Amino acid sequence: MNKCILALVAGLTLFCSQSMAQKKKKRKTYPVYAVQPRPSENDRFLQTQWWLGFKAGANTTTASPETRYSGFSPVNYEPTSNQKQYEDFGALAGHAGLEITLYHRGFSFSLQPNYRRQNFIYTNSYEWAESENANNTLVLNYKQSHLLDYIEIPFFIKYDLTQTKLRPFVQVGAYYARLVGAQKSVEITGVDMASGNSSDFETQNLIIGAEDVFIKSSTGIAGGVGVSYDVWNVRFVFDATYRYGLNTIADAKNRYATNQLASIGDAMDDVELRNISISLGC
Repeated sequence: MNKCILALVAGLTLFCSQSMAQKKKKRKTYPVYAVQPRPSENDRFLQTQWWLGFKAGANTTTASPETRYSGFSPVNYEPTSNQKQYEDFGALAGHAGLEITLYHRGFSFSLQPNYRRQNFIYTNSYEWAESENANNTLVLNYKQSHLLDYIEIPFFIKYDLTQTKLRPFVQVGAYYARLVGAQKSVEITGVDMASGNSSDFETQNLIIGAEDVFIKSSTGIAGGVGVSYDVWNVRFVFDATYRYGLNTIADAKNRYATNQLASIGDAMDDVELRNISISLGC
């Protein structure tokens, strides 16, 4: 029995001495390397985004004549004296449509189909004088307004100048437009001195359909500036754009075909459109 007790004591002593020795050993250390954090899904989302919105605004148009025409052919003077005078951006019209935009790292590729009304104005005048008595004259002044309705499909490339919530940008692009309606109104005023007394008069506006006067398509290039502001996942956009038409919109084969226009001596010049648009989008 004593031998068993001695063996048990010896075994416990050996076990305790080995445990203490293991505790005194130093742990092996390993170098710690810095690990770069993976980009978050939110960051990836902000790098590339689709935007879908609505935009509307006002625009003003002028027509640039390439070749001039008239319903009258004077024989004793040059016809330049009664040429049309085009108003420079003299009337307002409106537009509204959608904006579908893909944004990627500061660049945006934007398709903006819209319904657009454009209005340009020109004036001209004619004077008739009696050969025997120069005081007997008749002066007629014409103010002619043209309302053109287009379905327009422009494509723009934008570049954001900053990456903050308030982002100014520049944009360039091109457009194709399809004519869906046209209307022409004529306001006639004048002075009649042929009756012996000078008397001013003004007629009622003559309003006629004028779709046959213009061709169906209009193309051009465009450029502009703007600013956007992000609130949560909503972006407000304000921009100003200049459109430069590349083709004449007058229909040559129907230039003298509208009897109501021919009766007042009107014939459409070959004109290209210039347009300034201001839009607000969401």
